[in-house]
Amino acid sequence: MKKSFILTAIIIITWSNLQAKPVAGVTSISWNTSRAMTLATITEQHTLTILKEKAEFDIIDPGIINRELAKFNCFDEQCIIPFARNAGISLIINGNIQDRETYLHLTLKAYAVNALHNGTLIQSYSVKIPMDAPVGTREFSLICEEHAAEFVSGILASFKQDIPIKKTDESYIADTDIKINGNYTLYRKNSIGDPVEKGKVTIKENHITENSAGDSAAGSFIILSYKDKSAGLKNYYKERKREIVFNKTQIKDTLYVALLTPFASASMPLASPFLGYYMNNDWSGLGLWMVNASPYLYMEGRGLYNSPSRLKDNKENISKDDRAMYYFGWYMAAAGGLPLFIDSYANSYLYKASYYSQDTRLLGSNITAAYLSIVSNGGGMFYKGRRGWGYFYFHLNNILLYTALREFSRPEEYNRETDTYTKKNANTGAAKKICAVLAASKIIETVHTLITTEDLNNGIVTEKFTLPEPFISFDETNRPVYGAAINFHF
Repeated sequence: MKKSFILTAIIIITWSNLQAKPVAGVTSISWNTSRAMTLATITEQHTLTILKEKAEFDIIDPGIINRELAKFNCFDEQCIIPFARNAGISLIINGNIQDRETYLHLTLKAYAVNALHNGTLIQSYSVKIPMDAPVGTREFSLICEEHAAEFVSGILASFKQDIPIKKTDESYIADTDIKINGNYTLYRKNSIGDPVEKGKVTIKENHITENSAGDSAAGSFIILSYKDKSAGLKNYYKERKREIVFNKTQIKDTLYVALLTPFASASMPLASPFLGYYMNNDWSGLGLWMVNASPYLYMEGRGLYNSPSRLKDNKENISKDDRAMYYFGWYMAAAGGLPLFIDSYANSYLYKASYYSQDTRLLGSNITAAYLSIVSNGGGMFYKGRRGWGYFYFHLNNILLYTALREFSRPEEYNRETDTYTKKNANTGAAKKICAVLAASKIIETVHTLITTEDLNNGIVTEKFTLPEPFISFDETNRPVYGAAINFHF
């Protein structure tokens, strides 16, 4: 039988007492198994903790709100939103958790009920969490915290609060306990309740230091955004996860990777498909490897087999492609195969690290990422789990490298009458230009790799709807124009 669990976070802004901080409470969420109930319990705890400690919300006992809702038999959205509006509640969060054995599907929604949003859905977050990695109690809690933080971050990016301006004996102040600094637009409601822009103010420690509205500032209000807190929260949890899953990197780890480079590159044709992709059940990675690696494996094999010395023994002409493929074959054996070797392991290890598990001793180092980007093409991006960018640089720079080698190569023609070879000139001018482009591309690749973070996101976001902010502007007659900016991901 389907049960329900109390998890919906309600963020309360008491309009009759705007001096108070926003308040977080709890109402309901549904679940269908004991495992889903556990997820709901842990997510509730993390949601409230994040709102209190990271977003500076006050917390009230969930039982208080639940008892009030129970008095009116008020449990669906059509009832809760009017109830919240009458009670001065500004934001309601509810959701659903479905356990499908092989994965969990978590959905959370947030409705803003204050005067700026008027009951609008401002955030909807749905994520599919596959249960194909070992997850213990510790990992389960960290996964729930990650998704709670992502959801709260979306709420803070959307939510707005109006703060009244009050005149004191000496100056004008923002009448709130929240610390406010910066430049703001002043608004005042007209006779029909529409906000009208009155001027600009500069606020420092809640005191207005610059005021273009004059005495009309009293009784006006500013709109407070939580976007900075949203960005800070997102960055905090991103860095925190890196600290949890990655050990402290050391230079000896990079030296170890450098030592293994020729062995890993040479063994790539056999190690990657069988010991890498196959053993890690990375079937999409295996399919991409088969398509993308085949041309280069052919060039490597052909170049090393039809070496210039072998062609000379057979008294055959040596073309520019023959010599270029020979050099390129040695590069692929020594270092060129390293990116695909890295991809066959790093992608799976990072996937398991997204569940806060798996040994990641050699991962998470920007020094190692830079080394891989320099000595191979796309290796740094593969190392960070960015497979698309990895293949982009792998193909781009391999093509540039081979083209440069081809232009530097000098063809040789065999003269049967004299039994000698005649060397022709190389196109060094074109080769130098291509080398310059290759060098620029390698610099871009290395810098891009260093500023790119690892792909550690847990689960698959199936839907993310965000209403970043209510939009208030004014036409040429100073009448308000309303709108909204919407972001929808699925």
